[in-house]
Amino acid sequence: MNRIMIRILGVLLGLFAGTMAAWVSIQWKRARQQATNNASDEGGVILQDEGASADDPQTDAPPPDPGDRRKLVELRQAVANEPAWTRSFTLTERSGRLVKSEELLGEPYIVCFFFSTCPGTCKRQSSEMRLLQSKFKGKPLKLVSISVDPEVDTPEVLTEYANNFNADKDRWLFLTGALDDIIKVGTEMFFLPGVEKRGHPDRFCLVDAKGELVGSYVWLDPEQRDQLIAHVEELLTSQ
Repeated sequence: MNRIMIRILGVLLGLFAGTMAAWVSIQWKRARQQATNNASDEGGVILQDEGASADDPQTDAPPPDPGDRRKLVELRQAVANEPAWTRSFTLTERSGRLVKSEELLGEPYIVCFFFSTCPGTCKRQSSEMRLLQSKFKGKPLKLVSISVDPEVDTPEVLTEYANNFNADKDRWLFLTGALDDIIKVGTEMFFLPGVEKRGHPDRFCLVDAKGELVGSYVWLDPEQRDQLIAHVEELLTSQ
């Protein structure tokens, strides 16, 4: 394995670890809030963790990197000279037409991966996409949902699924295609670990108007969702 691939693997592992850390943090906050509520109901007292203070400097903590923007710059630089790297896609939209990634240039867009029969977080993820559609209505921003179950998610199935979320056919695209191509798109274009048949990370990827991936956000984390919105607004303002 050459140095470039080792470096890419290291950063991808960092992104995966960030996803898991965000999930653990969310669960911890929920558990702590529940414990606080229970103690309050029972007249108990909640003690602050010993040795921890909001005012204590975190000298050995890494600097914040909202949206993993610095990591993504490193990844883009690492693969800049890799000739076989996936940098574009041609996939089938729910309307049946072929969509090339080059068509999306000129406006920023947000990408996620899902499948229509997902028993887990996909419906909530699509609900979050619907909120983004509403928030940025009338703005030059597109949303892109890519299926990781193309055998089931035909254009007809995707049309029905999209209608359930009131997806604007001109602003929110639902794409399918060959599974191998979709895995390459997720792994190489969007640097997402875990894109596979009926498998995907809970992340929104932000692409700028030039087609460059500039942000990756764990949408389960409210803080990261706010970061995404702030970064979208930055891109729209700078256009």
